[in-house]
Amino acid sequence: MVGLIDAISAYLLLPLLLHPLSSPLSLSLSSLPSILPLQFAPQASAHPYITNMLSASILVSIIAIALQFFYALLRLKMTDMQKLRRMMKEVNDWRREYMDAIRKQDKDRIEKLRDKQEYINRLNMEVMQMNFRPMMVFMIPMLIIWWAILPQVFGHTVAISPISLNIVGDLLPITCTKGMIVKDVNSITEEISKHAEAIQNPVIRDQVTSLAKEARELVDAGQYVTARDRILTAYSILNANLENKVQERVPSCIAENEVLLWAWYAIASIAFSGIVMKITRTEMSIN
Repeated sequence: MVGLIDAISAYLLLPLLLHPLSSPLSLSLSSLPSILPLQFAPQASAHPYITNMLSASILVSIIAIALQFFYALLRLKMTDMQKLRRMMKEVNDWRREYMDAIRKQDKDRIEKLRDKQEYINRLNMEVMQMNFRPMMVFMIPMLIIWWAILPQVFGHTVAISPISLNIVGDLLPITCTKGMIVKDVNSITEEISKHAEAIQNPVIRDQVTSLAKEARELVDAGQYVTARDRILTAYSILNANLENKVQERVPSCIAENEVLLWAWYAIASIAFSGIVMKITRTEMSIN
């Protein structure tokens, strides 16, 4: 949970690193790479290579952990960790002392600490730069894997949860809901029906339109797998009768509480980030 808070804080509150009261400890960028995919979810393949959920969840976890180790090694190669920790400790000590002086209304201490504010700001900037250098190098292979490999190998979902994990609801969906499935099917079938208008043969056009309509009815009845099959059949007929092939799309989920690909990747990354940082001695906690 701490890794998740650190990552979200770093992503959303990065400008505060420049503020003298910001603590690099609370805004550590060490787990930021694991949260980035949450904002850049790929379009998964309609025909993934791996469809078994157990195999998919294990493989995605291994990939996430491997990338965590790769990022940690980059930090070791590109960052002076001892220097980084010293600077972070100095800034954190100053911030703690400054907040204590404000609470006690000690004007002399406040004035004395403010004289050091410009120096602390420079340290904050240097800490941010030292964290960003390895992260920017890491982003290149991570995005290649995330956009070019994972979507083709896995589907939209790679695991299933016994309960809903959507703590903040639709704002950041982690597991599938009926509303998500219905929305996907309605969007896809509308697209299919529009493309069907280009088919010259009225019988085939009606067949495609009928399949799209049937998919909507099936998903309303909770028959998500059958609805997905109807959509794929409609695409097959559609592409067999059009010169310009239409890219196939399928609903993100075929069952409620399935865990989305990017969410499982992020969960695995965050869950193991602390272990990886301890093994590689790249943790940012300061006693």
